[in-house]
Amino acid sequence: MVAKSNEALAAARAFTLTRTLSAPRKLVFRAFVEPAQMRHWWVPGGFTMLSCKLDLREGGPWRMTIRDDDTGSVQTEVGVYREIREPERLSFTHAWVRADGTLTATTLVTVQFSERNDKTEVHFRQEDFATTAACLSHEQGWGVSLDQLVGYMTKH
Repeated sequence: MVAKSNEALAAARAFTLTRTLSAPRKLVFRAFVEPAQMRHWWVPGGFTMLSCKLDLREGGPWRMTIRDDDTGSVQTEVGVYREIREPERLSFTHAWVRADGTLTATTLVTVQFSERNDKTEVHFRQEDFATTAACLSHEQGWGVSLDQLVGYMTKH
């Protein structure tokens, strides 16, 4: 019984999303690391990216500021690149900056890019959430963002 409880807890603290894009793997990978492209899809609908700074090297920090178009509230997310293997894998930490400057619990994002004939399959995993609610919220947000990425890559 304990094993099932631990499995359920682990499942509630991580998620994996998969999308297939009609674009070459190298182009899809670049859409994850070039701010000019990220602004078109990275944020959920109803949000605007205000700034994005990346130090694209293992150990390099990244920082992004977004605005909720309805409320005007501004949020900042930060992280550090853990692994960059272009064009097949990208891994980085992710946390939100609270109003007092402290960070929320840090999660780990790992994105695997696989060639599938003339398409790219993206496997997106985020794990180590402090709560199930945070996990579900991120899963929903990234689902929207990845759907936007599919649309963006179709047009470009």
